[in-house]
Amino acid sequence: MEHMHDDKNPCSREPRWQRRPDDRPDEILAAALRVFSEQGYASTRLEDVAQEAGVSKGTLYCYFDSKEALFRATVRKHVVSRLTAFQAKLDVSDAPAADLVRSFICAMWRTLVDERMVDLTRLIHRELALFPELARFYSDEVILAARHSLDIVIQRGVERGEFRNVRHGFASRGIQMLIVHAAQLQSFFAAFDPEALTDEQVVEGVTDLLLNGLVASPVTAAP
Repeated sequence: MEHMHDDKNPCSREPRWQRRPDDRPDEILAAALRVFSEQGYASTRLEDVAQEAGVSKGTLYCYFDSKEALFRATVRKHVVSRLTAFQAKLDVSDAPAADLVRSFICAMWRTLVDERMVDLTRLIHRELALFPELARFYSDEVILAARHSLDIVIQRGVERGEFRNVRHGFASRGIQMLIVHAAQLQSFFAAFDPEALTDEQVVEGVTDLLLNGLVASPVTAAP
């Protein structure tokens, strides 16, 4: 008997030879990154993402059952995956802690100054306060995960005598703050800076300042 497909199931409507099940989620997530970046989270509709990806809304629902699920998957694909890759490298690396900090800064910079990620970062800072569950998700899987990896690197450096023990565990927070803000300034305002630096110069400056500080000899911070 000839196999009949289910007309009520949007996942089965396309001929087998036209479907690319391995590629389609990535295509949808690439489209979602573009649409979220251009329109913001609140204004994005799943129909817009489906159209951008060249699929039906029903096909999109085969992979992502809500806009929130699609946003989470987009962040995991384009941000969390890079943090996971760094953590995997950290787990097997015996490199000096300073080299690992440099590697983290470079990886984070490449992510933050990507054209689409610049807009996504702006969306996150502007809109996620209005969506507490998504804000918590981003905090847990991006901010705190990155801090955890940095804490491991810094503690390793302290134990080896490479780094001093910074008060309040602030070093990992400071690295995140400086690199995120530097990337935003470079992306948004470098065109108006009469003495603008290249991306390479900014990364070099951030890394040097973080690893070597400003004063010629260490000073004790005021209580």
